[in-house]
Amino acid sequence: MPEFFVFAGVLLLSIAAFFHFAPNRRILNFVNYDAASTPSQINRYAAARLLLPTLVFFTCAYIVRTRPGLAVPLIFPSMIAILVAVVWIAAGVGRLKR
Repeated sequence: MPEFFVFAGVLLLSIAAFFHFAPNRRILNFVNYDAASTPSQINRYAAARLLLPTLVFFTCAYIVRTRPGLAVPLIFPSMIAILVAVVWIAAGVGRLKR
């Protein structure tokens, strides 16, 4: 089961890297890209915020490796971390206005 958490962490890390290294694409569908002067501001802001669930998934992978009985309960904080990151990105884009 730790493989699931490692896979999800690597997937989120690659998405964050994609946001950071390809910043001019309009990828996020829940964000108004016209709110900022360039899409790169929003994408780099989102990339930094996606590191939170990545850290949570890698931490959960370590915990599940040492205590396998906690695999199922640790799915819930991981999903909540993703929701927190999405809300954090959506709410924070308003501060990037021109």
